[in-house]
Parts: sequence; C-alpha cells; structure tokens
Amino acid sequence: MSDASKPSSFRRSLPTVQGLRTYLGTRVDPLTQLFLVLPLFIVYHVGVVAQIERAPGGGYRWVGNGVDFLTGTMLHLANGNVGAYALCVIAATLALLGLILWTRRGSALHPRMFAPLIAESLVYAVLFAGLVGAVVDAVGLGVLDGQSLAAQVVSSCGAGLHEELVFRMALFHGPAALLARRSERPALVWLAVALASSTLFSAVHYLGPLADSFQVASFVFRLLLGLLLAGIYRLRGFAVAAWTHALYDVLYFALRHA
Repeated sequence: MSDASKPSSFRRSLPTVQGLRTYLGTRVDPLTQLFLVLPLFIVYHVGVVAQIERAPGGGYRWVGNGVDFLTGTMLHLANGNVGAYALCVIAATLALLGLILWTRRGSALHPRMFAPLIAESLVYAVLFAGLVGAVVDAVGLGVLDGQSLAAQVVSSCGAGLHEELVFRMALFHGPAALLARRSERPALVWLAVALASSTLFSAVHYLGPLADSFQVASFVFRLLLGLLLAGIYRLRGFAVAAWTHALYDVLYFALRHA
C-alpha cells in the first residue's frame, strides 16, 4: 500500500510515533533537567512554609524529607522567622530560574516540555506500583502514613527532588561515571555503584525523625526501588527519575487514602 492510499488517520499517527522515538532517544542537558524539576522544588518549599509548626520546647517542625539538609539551615539563618524563610525560598527560586534561562538563552525552554516528561514518569510510576504493590501494601512507607494527604504530597515532591539529588546524582551517577572510565568492565562498575547507593537509599529511611521501624522486607523493597530509579536515571536522566519517584509516592499515598 502506498503512502497516498493509506488512511489519513494512519498518516497522522506517523509524526506522533516519530516524535515519541525522538523524545525517547533524546537526553536533555543538566540545566534543562533543573528547569524540569523546578515545580517539585516550588511545591515542596511552599508546602513546607504552609505546614511549619512550633515544636514543643522551642524551634520548628515541618513535614519534609529526610535528606533535606537545606530547610533547617535556612530556618536557622532566618532566625526562625517563617516569613524570612519564605522570602529566601522565593529569591532562590527566581535566582535559579533566572540562571537557567540566562545560561540557556537562545534555546527554547517551554512549559509544553513538561507534558511528555510527566507522562513518561507516570508510566514508570504505575509500572513500579504494579511490580511491588503487594510488598508496599504489606510494609508501608513509614510514619508519613499517619499524615494528611496534603502533607504526603509535599513530602513526595521533596523525596523526588532531594533523594534523587543525593542518592542518584551524587552517590550513583557521579562516582560510577568516574570509576567506569578507569575500568575494563564499566557495566559492572555501574551495577556495583547502583547497588551501593541503593543500599544507602534504603538504609536512610530508618534514621532520623521520620525513621521507619526496620524490617527486612521493607529494606529489600526500598533497595530494589533504588535500583529501578538508578536505572531510570542512567537511561533517562535526573528529571525523569525525580518525577517518577515523586509520582510513585503520590500514587502510593493516594491509594492508601482511597
């Protein structure tokens, strides 16, 4: 059948298929990755500001993320003033956005870039839920099970952003890329570093104020989840991994509330 004789609906589908192939075959640069995770940064810090409470005995507490090392430092620098902290967050957001846009001047950064990114990440999140849903239902995801859905969404955005920065970018991709260059078996290096960083990712959930009680089943589950996210980071980049992580957590909490 010639192209002219093919149904118009079939011909219209060709650009979509080609566009999908182009999208999946493209890995955007680091600054574009930062642009694509800005919504997670904004939602998380707006949520933190909205939910900060005075802790008994002084100080503040908030529903955050266990590897968020920034919020406490900024609150301390703001001398506990929530309004000053909020202004710092706004300034940091605008400065980061301005830096990205200035550095990428001449290159298109458009809101429509978010649609395929979120769609792809949602597919991975749903697949994760299907693969390990029974395990999650059995072990839960810690003390946040008792929080409101709004607090859990805020925490999910923080987890997607901060945990992917720490465990996938800093502890997985950076060391693996350096070591693999000097190895005759780079694939094994990537796998070994993924396993090590995923073990740390799982272990950190049992430390600090948001710590879960240790269970072998939950530890193994989180280790496997870390390996899956490391694979996504390696193949698709930081933004997809961060959004997959955040959307997976949101789906989990939403289903728990349903």
